[in-house]
Amino acid sequence: MARLLGIDIGTTGVRAAIFDANGALLADRSVPCGHDAPLPGWAEIAPDRWWDAVCTALAGLDGLDAVDAIAVVGQAPTVVLADETGKALAPAVLWLDTRAHAEAAALGVHAYYLGPKLAWLERHRPVTARWILQCHSWIAMQLTGVASVDASTAALCLPMFDLAARQWRDADARLPPVRAAHEVIGGVTAAAAARTGLRAGTPVVAGGGDFAAATLGAGVLDEGEACLMLGTAGNLLVPRRTPGRDARLINAHHVGSDAWLTLGGTMSGGGQEWLRRALGDPSHEVLDGEAAKIETGAGGLLFLPYLQGERTPIWDTTARGSFVGLGLHHGRGHLWRSLLEGIALGFVDCQAVVEEDGVRVTEIIAANGGGKSALFRQILCDALGVPLLYTPQAGGTVAGAAILAALGIGALATAADARRWRGATIRHEPAPTAHARYRELLALRRQAYEGLRPVFAGLQAR
Repeated sequence: MARLLGIDIGTTGVRAAIFDANGALLADRSVPCGHDAPLPGWAEIAPDRWWDAVCTALAGLDGLDAVDAIAVVGQAPTVVLADETGKALAPAVLWLDTRAHAEAAALGVHAYYLGPKLAWLERHRPVTARWILQCHSWIAMQLTGVASVDASTAALCLPMFDLAARQWRDADARLPPVRAAHEVIGGVTAAAAARTGLRAGTPVVAGGGDFAAATLGAGVLDEGEACLMLGTAGNLLVPRRTPGRDARLINAHHVGSDAWLTLGGTMSGGGQEWLRRALGDPSHEVLDGEAAKIETGAGGLLFLPYLQGERTPIWDTTARGSFVGLGLHHGRGHLWRSLLEGIALGFVDCQAVVEEDGVRVTEIIAANGGGKSALFRQILCDALGVPLLYTPQAGGTVAGAAILAALGIGALATAADARRWRGATIRHEPAPTAHARYRELLALRRQAYEGLRPVFAGLQAR
């Protein structure tokens, strides 16, 4: 049976895992790899740190010499400037980075997208590069020597990509060829084999965005389904038969299928870790236990989870995290519940835009580590108002990468064949009373943001 290696270049670390074609996890290792934030709003990293982390992760896996195919996925959009050989020429700018305010305004898109980031680099750090790559495609180039990109991440390179046509609208020769995420782009070179322990010649597919890979790994492929990717960032990901049109959300392409993908995101695990540290590092279980004793609405406390600005649906780089309604009666359980509810309401805000754009979500699959919390899952289910399934045995983003590798060599015939990788599911049903309360809180949250928006802007101007 085929052995499939999935590699995920995440925001806080690198993970590598080997699966068989039935979805059984055979080996798994994660290596921390955080980014630098030298100035407010900046997020960058030396790309060689990713490569070192990948090699370290692979060194801890048994069975590399038996791997039949490889896929790399990762955070997006990122800007990695490289020469003809794949050597990185400057620090990579991450999706979190919002420094390109002026360039974004000139281009008419948010600083989240690749175009403004690239324009900022060309203005402030000009280098002569052969390739403009994503983090996952840069790692794939280290493995194969071949430059490529897939439509899921190219779609985040606005305004340079035509989503409906799935091709570059920009004639910049530094933009790599667009390949299907499961298309084999080359084999592991002798040099990469010597560095990693992989077998030379092992097929490597183009790979794609971590958001799309997580959706594929959860078996979410059809319109009406949705995936909640609960990592450092949280994303509500909705497959669709036609390209998304509403610019309040991020409109991309799926991986492993011909579907398009619309997503809305907010800070999730990153916000939870921030508050947990601020509270003195109690465990998630302790905080969940305290928050579970508190009713929906956290005792009249709202949290706006805009700790690094916000993307969808408000696209406001000046927005900041805020507790609204704090009183002397509030304890850390209230703070924790309010934060979880604030994240959930961010997804509801995005769900509303999805439905305005013509797609109704009827079922949600929760993926990644944030789904381990039963309290958080029920809050999400109640807020979104549709059944939510959690798949504790699912492999998440790296499983999606391994599925792409399997599709690339024919070990799976279609992406739908990988639904069996989900394993057993835990089902949550929304409570009508709680759902109604969250709709009231959503209206209050929107009012709170509108009222605070000029305050946020004024604080950032100082």
